[in-house]
Amino acid sequence: MSEAGRIAGIFFSPGKAFADIARRPRWWVPVLLIAILGTVYINAFTQRVGWESVIRQALERTPNGQNMTPEQRQTAITVGARIYQYFGYGGSAVGTLFYIFIVAVIMLFLFDTIMSAGVGLKRMMAIVAYSCLPMLIQTALSMVVLFLKDPEEFNLQNPLMFNVGAFLSPETPAALRAAGSSLDLFSIWIMILIAIGVSTAARKISFGKALAGIMVPWLLFVILKSMAAAAGIYNA
Repeated sequence: MSEAGRIAGIFFSPGKAFADIARRPRWWVPVLLIAILGTVYINAFTQRVGWESVIRQALERTPNGQNMTPEQRQTAITVGARIYQYFGYGGSAVGTLFYIFIVAVIMLFLFDTIMSAGVGLKRMMAIVAYSCLPMLIQTALSMVVLFLKDPEEFNLQNPLMFNVGAFLSPETPAALRAAGSSLDLFSIWIMILIAIGVSTAARKISFGKALAGIMVPWLLFVILKSMAAAAGIYNA
């Protein structure tokens, strides 16, 4: 399959696309596409909304921020905005590759070390990278919302109404909001694609078994995220 055929196949015929990916694994094309669109999105956010609003909202939710003087708060906002801007661009570029590599290593431990699937790191990297292509749609839709919505009302952490957390009120306990935001259409879509890829690359692993294996670290992540939100470490 051509590269364009692979990308289209992920959305319309994933089984056929992953069979080709398993035969000729390469991961850099989807990583590059996700990183480029993510960088464009972060740049648009920086220009239209700015990181000052993100820092301001975070400070308003913390006791330390509420106890600051106006001068201290403004200094924290200015310094924090500069730092967040660089982290935002870095997260789009380097962070995309790092995220896919970490997920691939976790999947490799689950399926190759524990289940003896024999997928291998290169194929697992390719499976995870192509499975993350729905992030292109997620980012594109977020950018549309960014330009349609009032900048003061835009939520960078949860820009789309595709998860349960988006429908919960601010008065809902932070742990429940964090768990709700994890029940996301795109996250579920990506996990299903990874399961298809693993079951295609390792014939001894069925789709159901692959999906169940993927759900284990995901549920652990949701639990840790909810605990961090309840402790005030993570802003849900």
